[in-house]
Amino acid sequence: PSGPFSDLSFDSPGVVYTLTGFGGAEDSSLQPDPTSASNTVVRVNRSATAETFAGTVVSTGPSLTVGTVPFSATNTRMSVRVYSPAAGIPVRLKLEDAADATHSVETEAVTTVANAWQTLTFDFSNEVPGTAALNLSYNYNRLIIFFNFGASGAQAGAQTFYFDDVLFVTGSSGPSGNT
Repeated sequence: PSGPFSDLSFDSPGVVYTLTGFGGAEDSSLQPDPTSASNTVVRVNRSATAETFAGTVVSTGPSLTVGTVPFSATNTRMSVRVYSPAAGIPVRLKLEDAADATHSVETEAVTTVANAWQTLTFDFSNEVPGTAALNLSYNYNRLIIFFNFGASGAQAGAQTFYFDDVLFVTGSSGPSGNT
């Protein structure tokens, strides 16, 4: 069993970060921040042959887990700092129960700047249409991030994205988007 979710900064001593890319995002790795070499971030290279669902599982524990995200009726948000080569890129965040992948929830935010950092907020009480709704009784302990979800590599070309500071946000829910 995994413990509680801890914010992910990708430069915490003693934490082993495992990045498991799939569908054309296999080249996901810890790298220096493109704007500050002293900061470690995750670089995701989305290939020119990427599937529409290319993504990266981020884990710090056994069975590709990150600890249980402590959702409640009033705490349904997470934020991720992202660096995208273009504005208008959909970023999807998915949480699953590592023991039962059918227990999942997905939400999206869209980048508004190119080649600069911005913090996107993901409200899991506002799931992507056609995907499962947030179920507070589930044990969400696996995190997956998808850049440019829905676009194939053939459509978008090869793209490089970065992300950092995956945080659980407490307080009243607000709209998904960027801050």
